[in-house]
Amino acid sequence: LDFSKGEHKSAEVLALNPRGQVPAFKDGDVVVNESYAILHYLQHRYPDSGTNLLPGSPKEQAFALQRYYEVKSNLAGAYSLLYRALAYGKDPQEVKQKNALAFSETFLKELATFDQYMAKSQYIAGDTFTLGDIDLVTVLMMCERQALKLEERFPNLYAYYQRTKARPSVVASYPPHFKTSESPKMLAEY
Repeated sequence: LDFSKGEHKSAEVLALNPRGQVPAFKDGDVVVNESYAILHYLQHRYPDSGTNLLPGSPKEQAFALQRYYEVKSNLAGAYSLLYRALAYGKDPQEVKQKNALAFSETFLKELATFDQYMAKSQYIAGDTFTLGDIDLVTVLMMCERQALKLEERFPNLYAYYQRTKARPSVVASYPPHFKTSESPKMLAEY
């Protein structure tokens, strides 16, 4: 979908998601709109297809879900606040900069926490790719696209990102417009 042309607000998308947001996912007569709900649906609907995104034991599942929600609530949440402060709003530049500074401190602390996690394991919840890795790699894609210097500041996270973005599923889901369009380098100074 081309967001600049408003394709995410088309009748086809609005029929699936009245907010006109993506992702909007349809599997037969089942429609699911939130990315986390989609991941849960796919894991439980097709447990024997592809990568098992939730490990087997209750202990492993709890840890994988904990990391999954940490990415969603803490890291992706902090990124979203920072991005919005930098990219949107009608606030005067001075207010935008003040908000961005506050949000960047939180975001960088979260990246440091995840960098420490990645010093201990290959993936976010151990040595297998799980639900949390999908969102973590997505946040890191945005960081790379917006020129955050991961390699210098967060070497474990950078190594993780290099490994993970080479996975066939990540390569196949890489947004095509990331390859053909320029993005503002909003995170270059952080």
